[in-house]
Amino acid sequence: MTLLLGFLASSQAGGDDAEIARLLREQGVKVVESAGVVTSVEAGDCSKWTDEEFRRIGRLAGLKSLSFGPGLSDASLAHLSGLSELESLSSNLSTITDEGVKGLAPLKKLKILKFFHPAKTFSGAGLVHLADLPNLERLTVAGSLAFNDDGMAAVGKLERLKEVRTWHAGTTLEGVRKLKDLKNLKSLTLGQRLAYAPPTSVSDETIAVLAGMKSLETLRLEEARLNFDALVQLNGLPDLKSLTLDGIDIPEADVERLRQELPKVQVQWTKPNPTYLKRIEKLFGKN
Repeated sequence: MTLLLGFLASSQAGGDDAEIARLLREQGVKVVESAGVVTSVEAGDCSKWTDEEFRRIGRLAGLKSLSFGPGLSDASLAHLSGLSELESLSSNLSTITDEGVKGLAPLKKLKILKFFHPAKTFSGAGLVHLADLPNLERLTVAGSLAFNDDGMAAVGKLERLKEVRTWHAGTTLEGVRKLKDLKNLKSLTLGQRLAYAPPTSVSDETIAVLAGMKSLETLRLEEARLNFDALVQLNGLPDLKSLTLDGIDIPEADVERLRQELPKVQVQWTKPNPTYLKRIEKLFGKN
């Protein structure tokens, strides 16, 4: 009897998924199904969606991956609280607030969370509400000056994180320091602050902080002027395997010296493009 009830419940859910998938595709949403169950939804602009359309997605009990363009808000996020299997959530141009982040707390299987260009209502401080999520390992916040050092302090409370990525935000050196207690952190991407005046988020002083984060295996730094004497401090990271210097203003000869000093680390370097160079010169001055 138990097996029969389970089969019937599964069949009913699958039927509901099929209808929801059809409706979503009619709206231009990318949908992936497996054995009749919707496992992935990639929506574009949903700023004109009604509550019912978000509720519809919230009924996809087997959904594992979900991505939104503009339109995800505190109110619409509340309709997704029943997605017990969701592992990955990505948003672009959302209007979620720090208070609204609480709406993510019920998603106990969430592993990957990405905020691209969040609204000014999101400083990141609300991420502290996710400290008890048992599986959250990877976090990205990028493209908003509003994401600041308070946000980085909240990130520093997410002790299970293995990967943090942030660039073109409002964080400074003080924010980077807030990550020093993330003992499980393996991978870190730090891009430059979204500004044309100091303070900076990536600088020689930043390297001194990163050199104390002994768990790092992969490090990516973007859009800064860095010196060899600062970067060589990274030889104190016992597990570092990869160092990417993307758009970093540094003499090529110093990059080669760095490779010699870090023989076990794969060092990749690209020169700053014109856009990067403009910001670097505003932040660090002209050479």
